[in-house]
Amino acid sequence: MALKIARMIALAVLAVSLFVTVDYGINLASSLVPELQTDGIGFNSILHSLFGTLDGPFPEAGTRAGFLEAFATAAWVSFGIFAVNAVLAAFAWLSRD
Repeated sequence: MALKIARMIALAVLAVSLFVTVDYGINLASSLVPELQTDGIGFNSILHSLFGTLDGPFPEAGTRAGFLEAFATAAWVSFGIFAVNAVLAAFAWLSRD
């Protein structure tokens, strides 16, 4: 039972992490399209507009390099959480009744 709860929590965390990664990826992709930047690089991130997530952890958030750093960090975190989910799924498969 505890393994099922851990798997559900890990899947929920993975879903949130993937949302953050996709959001930062969209922000990075939109910063690379010159037609979308009439007066500089605009923030298109949903998370940044709601919570200001690019201001604190990433000091160069207004640059393409800052967008890339935020996306890369989120992608690595998502990959780590995916690996945890894979390990939990393997344990659940091995310990099935």
